[in-house]
This record gives sequence, structure tokens and C-alpha cells, in this order.
Amino acid sequence: MERAGGRGVCVAHAPDGKTILVAGAAPGDIATIKVLRKKKKHLEAVIERLEHPSPHRVQPTCAYAEDCGGCSWQHVDYGHQAEFKDVEVRENLRRIGQVEGGDFRPIVPAPKAYRYRNKLEFSFSASRWLSWKEIASGEEIAQKQALGFHVPGLWDKIMDIETCHLQPEPSNAIKNFIRDYAFTNGLSFFHPREKHGLLRTMMLRCTQAGDWMLVIQFYEAPEEAGLGLMQAVCDAFPEIKSAYYAHNPKPNDSIYDLDLQLFKGEPYVVEHMPSAVEGGRALSFRIGPKSFYQTNPEQAHRLYAEALKLANVGPEDTVYDLYTGTGTIALFMAQVAKKVVGIESVPEAIAAAKENARENGITNAHFEVGDMRHAFQAELWERYGKPNVLVTDPPRDGMHPKVVERLLELEIPRVVYVSCNSATQARDLALLQEKYAVTVVQPVDMFPQTHHVENIALLELKA
Repeated sequence: MERAGGRGVCVAHAPDGKTILVAGAAPGDIATIKVLRKKKKHLEAVIERLEHPSPHRVQPTCAYAEDCGGCSWQHVDYGHQAEFKDVEVRENLRRIGQVEGGDFRPIVPAPKAYRYRNKLEFSFSASRWLSWKEIASGEEIAQKQALGFHVPGLWDKIMDIETCHLQPEPSNAIKNFIRDYAFTNGLSFFHPREKHGLLRTMMLRCTQAGDWMLVIQFYEAPEEAGLGLMQAVCDAFPEIKSAYYAHNPKPNDSIYDLDLQLFKGEPYVVEHMPSAVEGGRALSFRIGPKSFYQTNPEQAHRLYAEALKLANVGPEDTVYDLYTGTGTIALFMAQVAKKVVGIESVPEAIAAAKENARENGITNAHFEVGDMRHAFQAELWERYGKPNVLVTDPPRDGMHPKVVERLLELEIPRVVYVSCNSATQARDLALLQEKYAVTVVQPVDMFPQTHHVENIALLELKA
């Protein structure tokens, strides 16, 4: 295998020069591969037999790493995982974004390679996925129900997971208690094709202080059996400070349009983030079942600190924060800026941002609901003034072309672009370079063992 590619695959080439993307490989592996799909521009393959393993290859910590798909780099030592992500960001910005100059800084690795996530979502299944080894064994499978993760590419197949290493304990203890209680008490698991069964999904969130939130979706009305499960797990785990449930007979598992019922405890858990100012008061954020918050809270502080440093925000600066969500970046920067204006299209997120500002005693952060394409109306500028710093942290698809056009019109002196997808970021940077120079690039690894990586780009208006 020649090098790491995007989305956790490795790149090799066939004798005729055609690119081969090999899943489950490590750069430096020598292997016999099996081609699964022939695409117009490349082939997709898996390792059939590993002849000589790469020096970067390690034994995965997780027993499900080969099949789960959630941790696509777990077979590579973490130091080299970070290096591969660094290279991916550089290649995307140079190849897609035509970013040739600027200060490409080394990636900031995560302090924890495991147990860093504060949120995991699991699914129940009445008919669990069986591995090829289980099928080949010929043994009768006694327990066919599952609580775990979706098998990659199979919407109706769930892999039963005993231990996941991404979230701190008692994550696995809570999950396994719920599964075993359901087995013992005859609670039915959801059948995604036949559309029946009680237990559908569950979500676990935690704070760095060790407070937990549990959310269970029931496909059928929970009634006594479902509520009995809720009570049992809350009694067994006092760490659960907030417990919700929902009746969800919809075609999808989405939580955002559900009427969630608070079963026990507080309606939220509280996460704390160190101040942007040395010796300053830590920020606190109320996190509800529908709230967005960075899933690696410890590394999120480093991400925001790097963004603040690159933005060079001072006490006279007015900062606009696009795609502000619940205001985490905005409130972080408000500790040093004259004024911060956060804009977000989701009304519930803006309501949470305003509440977070009140809870933290921050009066110089203002939040507005608005479509990003129309975020810079004259009325908004009249109220808050023109920004000299803009921060944008869009979803994976990047910024809408109309937003990019508007930024080019406005000519804001400094733009800090935070992205969870360096490919779409590079696409936007290519357009913005009509008037902006990309002066600094700073990758930050938020998600060890996976192919995901955050990247910050500083753009400065050309003279």
C-alpha cells in the first residue's frame, strides 16, 4: 500500500496504473487483495491475505474493529494515524483548493486515543448481524437480538456490541444492563423491516465531570414494560442525572422532531470548558437531548483556542460567527472580543445559545436566527456593526455558494474557517482565493481511530 487515502482507505495502483482504494489496509502493507467494485475512475478492494504487515500496523484494541467500520484506523498506531490525517488535509487543500502558499502547521494530536467521546448512539435489532466466522462455524445462535451499531452499508443490520472503547465507563455497563434486562424480562427489540418491537434506539451522553444522560426511543408505546426498564436502569446507575424516553413510530430514528418525555432527573447535563482568558471563569453549557456539542470535549477546547489564536481577536474586534449552533465558539471568543454575533438557522439552537450566554453572564454575545445565505442583511449590520473578523464552522457539506459569494462581496479583513471536512473546505477556499490569501492551516485531530479530522484555515484579505 502506497499511502493513506481519504475516509480511512489506503491507495495502491494496478499494473495498468488504475487507482485502487483498499479498505482495512495500512500504508506499507504488502498484501493480496480482492477487488469488490469497479468504478469509472478507481477500483475498490479489501485485503484477502496479508503477506507482509506495515511497520505502522498494530493489533486493534476493539474486538469488532474489522467489521464495525466506526474506527477505520484502529489497526494503525495512533502517531501515524495523526500523520496520515495531516497529509490528507494538505493534499485536499493543495489538490482541490489550489492552496500552495501559507503556513501549513503540524496537526494537533488528541490527548486521548480512546474513551474521549461524550456521546454514542446505539440501535436495537430483533435479528442481529452475524459475522462470516459465526456463519461458517455452523453453531446454532441462541440469542438473535442485538444492541449495538449499524453494519456499514446495511441499514437494517445491527452488530451486537459488548464493549466499545470510545466512551468512558459506565457506558458499556449501562448499555449491557439495558440489553440484559430486556432479555430477562422479555422486552421485544425493533425489527426494521417488519416494523414491530418495543426497543428501537438509545443514546448515552456524558460530561467530563461524570454526569450521564440516557435517551431511549420506543417503537411501540412504552407503557408499563418500557417505563419499568427506565426505572430499573436509573436505579442501577445513579450517575444518570437526566433520563428521557420517546415513542417513535416514524420511518426514521431522527430525534429532532420527537416529543421527548423527561422520565427522571434534570432536563439537561452541564459541561464546562476552560476560559479563553488565563485565570478566567470557566464556561458552562447546558446540554439537552437535542443539543449539539463537540463529541470530544477536551480536544474541543484546543480547537477553539487555536481558532481564537489564529483570528487574533482583541478587545476592539467585532466577530461574526456563522453556523454558531448553541454558541460554543461565539461565547468562547466573546471573552476577549468587543462583540460577537452568532448566526444559526435552527431556532432551538439559538434559544440554547442565548440561554448559555445568560448562564455565563456574557452580555456582549448576540444571537440571531437566519439562513446563512441571507445572514448579512443591512438591518443586521446596522444593529451590530460590520465585523472585522468572521468565523465560519459549517456542516460537512461546507458553505452554500451564496454564502461564499457574499463573503467575497463584504471583504471582511480576517476569516477563520473551521471545518470537519477538508475536501469541501478546500472547494470553498478555491473560490475565496479570488480575494483572500490562505495564510495559516492548522489541522486538529478530534476523532482518534477514525478517518475524521478538523481543520482551521486563516484567510486574510489581499491588499
